[in-house]
Amino acid sequence: MYKKLLLIFINVIILVSLCFLLNWVIYKYFYNSIEYNLQNPNEISYSLKRYNLDYNKIKEINDIRKPVGLKYNNESIMIFGCSYAYGLLLEEKQTFAYKLSELLKRPVYNYASPGLSPQFALIRIRSHELDNVIKNSKYVIYVVIGEHVWRVHVNSSGFSPEYVWPRMIIKNVIKKDATGKRKKEQTLVRYWAKLPSIEGSYIVKYVKKIWFAKILTPMNNKFVQNYMFDFIKLHFLTIQKELKEINPNIKMIIIVYHDEDATELFSSSQRWNEFEKEGIIVVDVNKEIPDLYKMEYIIPNDGHPSELAWNEITKLLIKKLKVID
Repeated sequence: MYKKLLLIFINVIILVSLCFLLNWVIYKYFYNSIEYNLQNPNEISYSLKRYNLDYNKIKEINDIRKPVGLKYNNESIMIFGCSYAYGLLLEEKQTFAYKLSELLKRPVYNYASPGLSPQFALIRIRSHELDNVIKNSKYVIYVVIGEHVWRVHVNSSGFSPEYVWPRMIIKNVIKKDATGKRKKEQTLVRYWAKLPSIEGSYIVKYVKKIWFAKILTPMNNKFVQNYMFDFIKLHFLTIQKELKEINPNIKMIIIVYHDEDATELFSSSQRWNEFEKEGIIVVDVNKEIPDLYKMEYIIPNDGHPSELAWNEITKLLIKKLKVID
């Protein structure tokens, strides 16, 4: 009996040691290949400590721009999204938010920040810190890029290694409708890692990133693509639902901005028209403005939208499609 226990103990020690070794090997030689913003992984010290991100920490590490157009008394506009909506590398007057504000004479609150995805918008809304802005807003615009389809599952590139990526999970709840009939409804709840040091390890993050971003997202399989689309669709419907609970008259617009070939199955999905039934306007800017791929619409040596791109998109929304006034 003693020998069996000793053998089990030794095997456990060996297994744990191999896991620690593999974690270090991935950190040293592989992790940077999927985190292209980390130019030199050796600049980040190797650490096993990981933490869940609470709302205050999210606000601290994700900068947002100051609101523009506060001098105007009209109902405001809210913007959510990532670096595209934020206007990475652009001056304030070059951004989407500023151009909307000046053309429509409305205050614009831009809550987008580089690296974010739909769950971050939901986390902000659920904080109730934005309630007054929501109550006084006529529109909410979400600028979605292809990467968001996997960012609702795994971290964006360059995300701080010491934190576990905040995400939502589906919970089925039983509710009664107007007739008293019970029905099952899907809802999104914030996921909190019970073992952050494991779930935030280089092994787990690397494997999940490969699985969702490199394998599932570009997989031309109907079942897979429906699974990926359903999950992000639930995020947008939940955002709309919770905004309308605060302001029933707010109108939601989703701008689909194509970013890379690997995410094109999501960006070009025929299922975007499903949002029309939910009262959400979807604008595929690449279809409406076919030249958006040309260099003048892209910041040189970067790839993010240039000021010219936002000039064209703003005119598209206001003058051609007239989906916002």
